[in-house]
Amino acid sequence: MCLILHKPAGTSVPRELIEAAAAFNRDGWGLMGFLADGSPLIERHPVVDAERIDRRLRGLSDAELCVHLRLRTRGSSDPDNGHPIKVSEHFHLMHNGTLRLKARVPGRSDSWHFAVDLLRPLAEKWPDAISHPSFLALVEAGLTPDNKAVLLDTRARQFVFFNRHHGAEFEGLWLSSTRWIDRRLLALSLAPQPQQKTYVAGELEFL
Repeated sequence: MCLILHKPAGTSVPRELIEAAAAFNRDGWGLMGFLADGSPLIERHPVVDAERIDRRLRGLSDAELCVHLRLRTRGSSDPDNGHPIKVSEHFHLMHNGTLRLKARVPGRSDSWHFAVDLLRPLAEKWPDAISHPSFLALVEAGLTPDNKAVLLDTRARQFVFFNRHHGAEFEGLWLSSTRWIDRRLLALSLAPQPQQKTYVAGELEFL
């Protein structure tokens, strides 16, 4: 199901949030956004390591970023299914949720098909339409509340959020979901989706 986290410039991401998200979302992570000078930054990493993520984000405190931690539901763990996914020269996508899309390419995720089969033709022919409010409303009308997405538009130097209002705010950050943030490691007071938790051996019973 994954998690997208939006960090405005000048804010920090608490270490406990990174650890709580990494506990469930172990299938790669990535970031996209803008450095302090406005230049774009796009990275994908196959290994989720909370310490390395924390260190990387601390070095980017002045950047505005979206961070994606992946929990594989559809598609393989191949790096090509990692986020952000390239839509076109000027657009990259992060997605949280599950979409009912036909898998044209075996092994590729629903997010990949959303980016490549649906968004890419539009972005290449009508790039100005991709970030238009009417397009935003059209896409949101077809998404369930459990689906959130963020487009990075490097031409306009902006993020375009889909279903942002179904996410959650936490210490100046935006979270696409609260479900896969381990409540044992970080309990959120306002969680629109009930948080899951990991279990220690003493809490498990085997029949």
